Amino acid sequence: MFRFPSSHMAKLKDALIAFSYFYAQWKIATGLKYMAKYAVIWHIKLMINSSFEQRAQRRNRLIGLLQSEQHWKTSDLREHLGISQRTLMRELAELRHAGYPIESDRGRGGGIRLNGRWGITRLNLNHQEVVELILSLAVMESLQSPLLTGNLKAIKQKLFQAFPEKQRSSVSTLRKRIMIGDNAKANVISNYTTPAQQISESIAQAFLQQNCLQIEYHSEAGDRTLRGIEAQDILLNWPIWYIIAWDHLRMSSRVFRIDRIKSACIVEGSFQLRQKHLFTGIYTPFYQTI
Repeated sequence: MFRFPSSHMAKLKDALIAFSYFYAQWKIATGLKYMAKYAVIWHIKLMINSSFEQRAQRRNRLIGLLQSEQHWKTSDLREHLGISQRTLMRELAELRHAGYPIESDRGRGGGIRLNGRWGITRLNLNHQEVVELILSLAVMESLQSPLLTGNLKAIKQKLFQAFPEKQRSSVSTLRKRIMIGDNAKANVISNYTTPAQQISESIAQAFLQQNCLQIEYHSEAGDRTLRGIEAQDILLNWPIWYIIAWDHLRMSSRVFRIDRIKSACIVEGSFQLRQKHLFTGIYTPFYQTI
C-alpha cells in the first residue's frame, strides 16, 4: 500500500487549509456582492414608492388649494407646495390630462383656477378619514341645530355614494357599529374629562381594525381593573363616548365610558364581530346608527 511521505502529507494538509480559506473568502465575497446588489434594488424600490406617495400627497394638496380659492397666482401655489415653477406646470398639465377643468388666465394679474362648475367626482380619503367625515356630519345632525344643518342627511348620503364600491361596503359595515343618542345629561357631564389623545387613538385603531385592546378602567365607584376587551360598537351621548365591548375578564358584554379609561394599548390578536343582539338589544330603541 502506497503511503505519502510525512513531509508531503504536511504540505497537502497546508494546501487544503489554504484552499478552504480562499474558498470561504470567495463565498463571502460573492454573498456580499449579491447582498449589495439586492440592497441597492430594495433601496431604489423604496425610493420609487416614497416618491410616488409624496407626489400623490402633493397632487392632493394642489387640488385642495385650487378648490379653496377662486383664483391662484402660480407664485403663491409654488410657495404653499414648496416646488419649482417647472414642477408646478407639470403637475397642472397632468391634472388637466386626468380631466380636471383647470383654467389659466394670461397677462398681468393672470393666474390659475379650477372651473367653478366642477364638483366632487372621487374622494381620495383613507378608511379612517371616511369614517371621521361621516361621523362628524352625523354628530352635527344629532345636535339638531336650527341653523345650517337642514341638508346634512342628503350631504352624508351623497358623500357615501361618491366613495368607491369596495370602500362603500366597508364603511357601510362600520356605520352600523356606530350609534348616536341624545345629548348627555348635565349630571353626567359634570364629571366628564377629555380622554388623552394616545388613548383615543388606540381605541379608534382597535375599533376600526378590530384589534384586541387592553385597558385600565376606573369605575364610577373608583375601582380600578385591567380588562382585555373587543371594541364591538361605540355609541355617543354628546360629548361622552362609550365602548360596547366583549369583556374577556367577565366573558360577557360590557359598556365602558371612554373618559374613564386611563390607559389603552393594542395587544396581540384580532376579533370577529359577534352577534348584534349580545350588545345592542337594550340600546337600539334609544340610539340610531350613522
